[in-house]
Amino acid sequence: MKKKLFNGLLLLFIISSVNAQLIIEKIDPYSSGVLFRNPNFDNHDSVKIEGSPYLIEDFQLAEVSGVNKKLLVRYNAATDAIEVKGEDTQGFLLTKQNPYHTITIIGKQNKIKLLNFRNKEGEIYGYLSELHNTNTVILYRRDRIVLQKAVEARTSYQEAIPAKLVKANEEYYLSLKNEIAVAIPRNKKELQDLFPAKKEEIAIYLKDHKYSLKDEKSIIEMAKFISTLQ
Repeated sequence: MKKKLFNGLLLLFIISSVNAQLIIEKIDPYSSGVLFRNPNFDNHDSVKIEGSPYLIEDFQLAEVSGVNKKLLVRYNAATDAIEVKGEDTQGFLLTKQNPYHTITIIGKQNKIKLLNFRNKEGEIYGYLSELHNTNTVILYRRDRIVLQKAVEARTSYQEAIPAKLVKANEEYYLSLKNEIAVAIPRNKKELQDLFPAKKEEIAIYLKDHKYSLKDEKSIIEMAKFISTLQ
């Protein structure tokens, strides 16, 4: 009886391990463990870099579209990648393709979405955080951490400044009726020009409300107002 029970538990463990491995291979088709072999950080020990590539250092439990189990993830804002903590010490990067386009952190309201968006740099394919969604109007935020290059000391009186990872200013994007998300202009007139048919209503709103691209709550309220115009 004990032997049958042991064999049954062993079989269950094997099945669970195989299923877990199949999931890993599905969302990381190369089973590469690239999280810990990322070339961007291979020289981390030889080159002193201050700061962190993460807004949130800890891995968080999340639901990923196309995956039938919850995963421990964190967003690398320096490389624009979702890092997944594996079953063992190895980890990997979430494949940047469908159907793994939506990451919902358990206990959080906003989602991380993989999509195309456009700014002055051109069209970009990457991750944005969804802040507001009324189907016709979706507001996103782009979080980035950038590398400031090291500065060598020019004289014996100066100290060298090491390379440093720093948080860039947030960028906000609007998607109207499921069209490609575009960067919200910093200029209020340019914002009105995005909605030529509703220019007057938006002008009145901007006059009556304290709108600022430096205030996320203000931007969310603006997105809510624009959604009433659609």
